[in-house]
Amino acid sequence: MRRNHSRADHPISHLCLLASILIVYAITLQTPLSDAKEPDATADLSQELKRLPGIEPANAGATLAVQNGFQLKQVAAEPLMADPVDACFDASGNLYVAEMHGYPFSSEPRQRQPQGGGKKDAGIIRLLEDTNDDGVFDRSHIFADQISWVTSVCCYDGGVFALAPDKMYYFKDTNGDHKADIRKTIFTGFGRQNVQGLANNLKWGIDHRIYGSVGSNGANLTQDDKPFLNLGRRDFAYSPDTNQLEPLSGGVQFGNSMDDWGHRFVCSNSDHIRHVVFPLRYLERNPSLSTSSNVRSVAKEGGAAPVFRTSPAEPWRIVRTRRRAADPKYNKRLPATELVPIGFFTSAVSVTIYRGDAFPEDYQGNVFIGDVGGNLIHRKTLVPNKSSFQAQRADEGVEFITSTDTWFRPTNFINAPDGSLYILDMYRETIEHPVSIPEDIKAYLDLESGDQHGRIWRLEPPEFKHRSTPNLSELSSAQLVPFLKHPNAWHRDTAHRLIWERQDKSIAVSLQTLLKESESPLGRLHALWSLEGLDLLSQDDLIVGFKDTHAEVAAAAIRIAEPKAVEDQALQQLVIDSVNTADYAVLEQLALTLGEWDSEIAATKLLEIATVCQSGDLRTAWLSSVPSHAPSVLKLAIQRPDAATNPLIAETARTLGVSGNEYDIQKVMEDILQPPTTLDRQMALLTPLSAGLRLQSKSLTSVSKSGQSTDIAGRLDKFFKAVADRVQNEIFSEKQRNTSILMLGSAPASLAVPVLAELLTPSTSIDAQQSTISSLSSIGGESASALMIESFSSLSPALKKQITEALLSRQDWTSLLLTAISEKTIPAIEMPREQKEILLNHPNTAIRTQARKVLAAEIAGDRSAVIKKYRPAISETGQIANGHKLYTKHCASCHQVGKEGKKVGPELVSVKNKSPEDLLIAIMDPNRESQANFLSYSIVTDEGRVLTGIITGETATAVTLRKAKGEEEIILRSQIDIMKSNGISLMPAGLEKELKPEDINDLIAFIKSLEGASK
Repeated sequence: MRRNHSRADHPISHLCLLASILIVYAITLQTPLSDAKEPDATADLSQELKRLPGIEPANAGATLAVQNGFQLKQVAAEPLMADPVDACFDASGNLYVAEMHGYPFSSEPRQRQPQGGGKKDAGIIRLLEDTNDDGVFDRSHIFADQISWVTSVCCYDGGVFALAPDKMYYFKDTNGDHKADIRKTIFTGFGRQNVQGLANNLKWGIDHRIYGSVGSNGANLTQDDKPFLNLGRRDFAYSPDTNQLEPLSGGVQFGNSMDDWGHRFVCSNSDHIRHVVFPLRYLERNPSLSTSSNVRSVAKEGGAAPVFRTSPAEPWRIVRTRRRAADPKYNKRLPATELVPIGFFTSAVSVTIYRGDAFPEDYQGNVFIGDVGGNLIHRKTLVPNKSSFQAQRADEGVEFITSTDTWFRPTNFINAPDGSLYILDMYRETIEHPVSIPEDIKAYLDLESGDQHGRIWRLEPPEFKHRSTPNLSELSSAQLVPFLKHPNAWHRDTAHRLIWERQDKSIAVSLQTLLKESESPLGRLHALWSLEGLDLLSQDDLIVGFKDTHAEVAAAAIRIAEPKAVEDQALQQLVIDSVNTADYAVLEQLALTLGEWDSEIAATKLLEIATVCQSGDLRTAWLSSVPSHAPSVLKLAIQRPDAATNPLIAETARTLGVSGNEYDIQKVMEDILQPPTTLDRQMALLTPLSAGLRLQSKSLTSVSKSGQSTDIAGRLDKFFKAVADRVQNEIFSEKQRNTSILMLGSAPASLAVPVLAELLTPSTSIDAQQSTISSLSSIGGESASALMIESFSSLSPALKKQITEALLSRQDWTSLLLTAISEKTIPAIEMPREQKEILLNHPNTAIRTQARKVLAAEIAGDRSAVIKKYRPAISETGQIANGHKLYTKHCASCHQVGKEGKKVGPELVSVKNKSPEDLLIAIMDPNRESQANFLSYSIVTDEGRVLTGIITGETATAVTLRKAKGEEEIILRSQIDIMKSNGISLMPAGLEKELKPEDINDLIAFIKSLEGASK
């Protein structure tokens, strides 16, 4: 076996690698991309598509290269087993293997394979034994068969749970013949539409639940033919004792792993490591909380990072990629990393944290990721970053494991009883989805080739010595307790699981002693959870946990105490008094937990924490907890002048408004509007409260009149009159007046519009006029729209753009806008290109038809003709300074350069390596290559508001839309009438009406000059 390549053997840097890939690819294409037509029209595929043979198990080791003195030992191969995609070691050290026979075809017709015809129920769960304890499996049993695509197995109570979509099963052998005689269907309804998006990777968690990835297919589960839970594309945690199932953040692809502390990681084909930052159950408590980055890409090099494979690109892959790059359809849909045959992550699977004790210390907590298409295994180190991590490449210029054999398919990794890492090698000729390979190419391939092959490898460090596996199933519960502090995760997890399954309460003292006296933080963590799982946890045990010197143990104690303290305010106070909130992990968990306790104690502590968590993930944790405490927090904040100005208190007021709870809102309004609360503090709280109410189609005025007391309505009326007086009184500072102008956006139109009408004049400051337009937009109604249209001609360009944007925000106003354009009250030439595109593609048919008549001259023409006209100009050297000016005017509202501009679309530095030709196409025909995550959506609310932008976040109750200029707005699902993808980029087409060819050349020159801008 080849191994231990030094880095000197691989001197290629990332940039050199990319250059090498592109050079090889250019040679393959034999023609420039822009000129390529049908490169295979006359090609003899039989000559090009030579199949590469597999390697026999005995010779496979010679194809593998492993770094740093490690080596791979083959511990199982065909015919003992085949097609492994997941495995788990039981308490005796035997290995259950999920064999995914039948891949990649289904037996039944599906959308992606309408002909059906694949193997029916070909999946097998194999049981492997090492009978002579030499570290190599020598006996094999078919434990369960006649199941579909089996993707995962997880040990439990002497048997295994198994995912074989559309089902999850439980199998158990009760008579000792190594074949399951118990066969129970737990759930039905896991999606099967995409063979590469199946539910997968069941993993035992420290909280006595089984965690699984639902995959990209999603699931709508039934049990015993009755509806159970529509998971959608959410992952899950299953409690086998109660049959409860909790939805989790996720829904990515093939991968699900946890570190020693329970932090969970997932991955997709082209994003090789993502961290699930917060439990979904916390985030969904606040429907107005934007959580677009909860499943967070954490790779320092980016999700689709470069990889250093040593295997050749398969001939079929070269032909397919050549075609894709020459086809505008694929150019539009696929990222650049998938338009070259090799060199980047395109098939990442099974992100796995190493948790063993056999590797050197600096490998503890390393991440191993397979790229099944690249025949390699990538290694990363994890660097904690407050709530999350940064994952950094561990091996520069080389992958930790590579193979020259294109059949090597590392599908999964298992932390083993001997402290090593086992690697499952599906070993197949091809691994791709059938849909991704053209039919004429498939004619020269056999996509099931290798169906009876498969290998399992043990990754061994230098001087590794095999050790026997203790049979934990034969030990008493008391004998299992010391294993909870074992340095190898298999021992800890298995002992923990067995203790919980047996429910033997006689070991309480042993567990308490371990919790109090163990030097191992992980031992104390497992002792804490084991006591909880046996229902033996005393208040004294919790205090020990709260005061633990390791932040993760203390945070776990808070989480365990959380449900116990819901009705126990003394325990709540004990938690608050005992924990050390100087530790970030502890403070974050406390901020999350306080939202579960409906008490004045929790609200008071939440307000105290607000002073230290005004940004980042801690802010998110705090905001997730505030809905149940909003009235109490606001009442306390009103009494503290410093708290009223805290941004989190403003968010609390907004959250209360979103709740629509009129009783609570009236009580808070009553407190706010009472003396001695100053007008400034009243506005600081009522402005966001009004914004939240607006999401529920309510207002401060309507709520004030809906209660039994008319006193609130009277006080609110006096308040608005005081605000109007301040707007008109020049003795107040401009900042105070602007704040007051914005507050008038929540006042009745009869009071506010006459006051605001005096401000839309050239003699008023630009800030005050901008605030005036914002308030008119909030007020709505005929008087507000008439004032904006009437004032249009006397305003500056920036204010005109704001007015047309406001008029676009409501369907009734949009018709008025089009009438004003047709009457030239608002000249079309003074509207930004992106706003015209919104009108021309409006979701309302009548408005869209009207717009195409009024703006007929603005409809973008033949993009190919425009590009042909502009192409000659890009051969000249552009003027960078002028390009910067053009960027500021036309691009900065959506694209960021350094600290300049708004981050709506991609940062321009990310496209600077495109050719001038490709940049011309991207600018003048933005819909040709627009990425799915940058397509615009239009949302129409029940009250006729229209919002257009990019969806950046979704929860069960709300959608977050990022509009031009980077502004984000949260829309409650209950308020959405229509949500429609426009199928086009947010970036407008038709810039030729505003930019000359030489301007485009200058803009391209500016983009190409952005060297180092991303640092």
